[in-house]
Amino acid sequence: MIFKKIHFPIFIVIAICLFNACAKKVQEKNKKYSYFLAKADSLKANQNFDKAFYYYNQAKLSCSEDEKARKVYALYFMAQIQQLTCDFSGSEATATEALRICPDYENIVSIYTLLGLSYQEQFDFENANKYYNLGLARTRKEIEKCVLKNNIGYALLESKKYQEAKEVFNKIIYNDSLIVDKPNYAKVLDNLGFAYFKLNNPKAIGFLSKALKIRDSINNNSELVASYMHFSEYYQNLNLKLSNDFAQKAYNAATATNSPDDRIEAIKFLIASSKDNKVKSLALQQMSISDSISRIRQNSKIQFAKIKFDTTIAQKESEKQKSQKQLYLSLFLFVTTLSIVIFFAVRIRNKRKLQKATYDTETRIAKKLHDELANDVFNAMTYADTQDLQNPSNKEFLIENLDKIYTQARNISKENSQIDTSDTFEAVLKAMLSTFNSNKINVILKNNSSATDWLKLPKEAKIVIYRTLQELMVNMKKHSQCSLVVIAFESRKNSIEINYSDNGIGCPEMLNFKKGLQNAENRILSIKGTITFDTETNKGFKAKIKIPK
Repeated sequence: MIFKKIHFPIFIVIAICLFNACAKKVQEKNKKYSYFLAKADSLKANQNFDKAFYYYNQAKLSCSEDEKARKVYALYFMAQIQQLTCDFSGSEATATEALRICPDYENIVSIYTLLGLSYQEQFDFENANKYYNLGLARTRKEIEKCVLKNNIGYALLESKKYQEAKEVFNKIIYNDSLIVDKPNYAKVLDNLGFAYFKLNNPKAIGFLSKALKIRDSINNNSELVASYMHFSEYYQNLNLKLSNDFAQKAYNAATATNSPDDRIEAIKFLIASSKDNKVKSLALQQMSISDSISRIRQNSKIQFAKIKFDTTIAQKESEKQKSQKQLYLSLFLFVTTLSIVIFFAVRIRNKRKLQKATYDTETRIAKKLHDELANDVFNAMTYADTQDLQNPSNKEFLIENLDKIYTQARNISKENSQIDTSDTFEAVLKAMLSTFNSNKINVILKNNSSATDWLKLPKEAKIVIYRTLQELMVNMKKHSQCSLVVIAFESRKNSIEINYSDNGIGCPEMLNFKKGLQNAENRILSIKGTITFDTETNKGFKAKIKIPK
């Protein structure tokens, strides 16, 4: 009971330590994620998009599998950066990855909007509207609905479906949530004005002017570009000078916001509204900017793909090394544990086998002493007590009995004595077998194996062969009633084969109860050898032994 009381708090201490270790690990992961995110936000604010993309990606990779929302948050900004640098196909792939990771993300509308814009910029208006409508179905915020509907209307403008676009804009133009949001309100006004312009509706100038006024009041250069270009296009057929002025303003605003696409668009309007002597220089400028943009965007695409690829490879390599270490550690622990278990199992088994072998030997010796010696000694003693030993014939009979007892004692000693397994083993084996020769039994040995074959056998195998043949010969002498025994030795490539046969009475039932034959079989099996018996009544007894080298 005392030990239980001592162990109980130890388990509590271990549990607390494990809990603290897990909590510390989580805290470190959170710290790493926050660091990468803060670094990325700072770089993005300074328009250092390549490095910002890298750190957002690092933030994503620092998350565990179950931290889906955190991963999607980082992926959103990665997709946004790709969109800002006009890598629209890359942005689409990144946003799609975010959707796959967490389809029920809390701010899923922002992901749908990104995807819609990416498809729109790739002129896939069908898919663009699909994601805008998915966003509409998920949001409850009026301003988000207005923004998405404006995007749907803009996609219709790009598809030259001006009447449908006008209807979409008219449905949201008087929404209170939109009116207070000046940048988005100006967008809708400008788009509606442009739709009216394309439909030759005089209402166009009013909406375009109102949008320009709002944008000018909030000094939003990026949005002013669109207003200026719409005015330039509006005045192309009405007032070429005014069209050119608005085109120049659009170019200047685009330059101020570092928007090369808008600069190219503005140059198009400048070319359309300029005199012939300026067209060539403007065209060359447009070509130069276009080539520069192509190179920059291609490099950006490659850079973003490389950042993802390099980081993924590095992560996989890290995970591979970690997995290998864990695998090696697991294998080491498994092999060590298995080795210890096998060691003790073999040790216990060998101990049991040794005990059983010792017991069997002692039992066999005791039985021999009782069956073969004790009765003969008792009879000799009785004979000496009851007979007149002065009589020469009685004395001779007693001496013969004593000699017989001596021979039996010597044979028992030989059967259980140490076996010589050195280079002379073959001679020792033959000598043992030859002792069974008598006037009634003829033992023939056929030896086709060389001395080197015996040298290939381990000590244990030699002992087993010796004892097995000894058991067969003892069994033969007691039960077979044979007159001829043939033992043939054959050397094979990977084994030694021993064939025993006699011309005795044979008896199949004998195999079921003879202890000596069971002992012989157990010995052969212990060294991974095989032994088979073949006997029929009045057809002798055969045994085939195969010992691996």
